[in-house]
Amino acid sequence: MFPYKEESMSTMQQIKSSRESFRKGQQLYMEANYEDSLEAFSRAVQLQEVVFGKYHKETIQSYLEQGKAALKTGDTQKALKSFQRATRMANVSFQNKALNRDMWKQIETCWYSVHPETDVSLGILSEIYALEELGDKAVKRHQYIKAIEHYCGALSLQDKLVGKDSLDGADIRYKLGSALHKTSAMPQAQETLQLAYKCYVDQVGKDHPATMGCISKIQTISAS
Repeated sequence: MFPYKEESMSTMQQIKSSRESFRKGQQLYMEANYEDSLEAFSRAVQLQEVVFGKYHKETIQSYLEQGKAALKTGDTQKALKSFQRATRMANVSFQNKALNRDMWKQIETCWYSVHPETDVSLGILSEIYALEELGDKAVKRHQYIKAIEHYCGALSLQDKLVGKDSLDGADIRYKLGSALHKTSAMPQAQETLQLAYKCYVDQVGKDHPATMGCISKIQTISAS
């Protein structure tokens, strides 16, 4: 769980602390101290989600390194969640596609160093992203029924792969709830958005932009 706020730290102090945690994580990883490395990278991510936001290059890099450390500790689910967060945000933030390809190669190298080549988990991550992207394109064309189908497909794979408590799953649920709202399926939209909201609160707290955006959407639907 992320801290809701670092009340005793200024923004600059949080930035400094996040970078110190990242460097500490790198050093510990090089020393093969993966448990403590994971803890340090997790601390960096906690701070960066708040002070930089999820699309910032430092946040993305911390998620990538957190995934590598989690994989070395045997926490496959946390590794997948971290890798998904890194790649989804990088696809939005990095205009240089070579950077995205390099990141994916790093993930594959790390993943298959501990899993057999027949493991399909990374392929499922790619499929989830492809379905989400199809949903996004359908929304832009105002084809909300198609968008709902694509988002539901993405969430079906997402929940089976990493469970229902991932931030990326909450992001997709938010999109699904918004598409349902567009089709006037109000009860389903409310229920879906409430699930997304609960996950955001649990993971990043009530003051995070994603959480506030979600509750605002819920309130809008309630008032309509």
